[in-house]
Amino acid sequence: MLNVYLNNKNKALSSLPVLVGRFAILIFFVVLGLAPSHSIASSPVSIVVNSSVDINELSLKDVRAIFTMKKRLWVDGKQVRVFVLPDDDSLHKQFCIKVLGVFPRQLESVWYRLVYSGTGHAPIEVGSEQELLERVANTEGAIGYIQSVSENDKTKIITIK
Repeated sequence: MLNVYLNNKNKALSSLPVLVGRFAILIFFVVLGLAPSHSIASSPVSIVVNSSVDINELSLKDVRAIFTMKKRLWVDGKQVRVFVLPDDDSLHKQFCIKVLGVFPRQLESVWYRLVYSGTGHAPIEVGSEQELLERVANTEGAIGYIQSVSENDKTKIITIK
């Protein structure tokens, strides 16, 4: 009788880590479901350009080249002016990860190499999404990214093909 009790006790103890692991996974998904609606995965990022830019879509390769400051001219010869948000901004993080496929620090590292080697320059950093939209609207050849889609006669949203 004592052997049966000890065997059952050992079986119960051996399955304890499995139960704790399953409980932890359950808690993780519950907390994930309660995350705020403005998280990285929830809102799409739109590429916005000045209306002087004569394109309606860009390839992902071109978007990456523009935001890594490697593509400096538009097809018509106008200079590309890139506007970005600060590294700690959630929209900047979302843009880097979801659109460009890199972490913000990796993108910043590319910019630093260009600046310190003397072969290029960093994009223009602005303080807010509203300021970014205003600067893109008022700068010929400008490009940036926004979350809240608000086109006007000075800007247009382009698609990534």
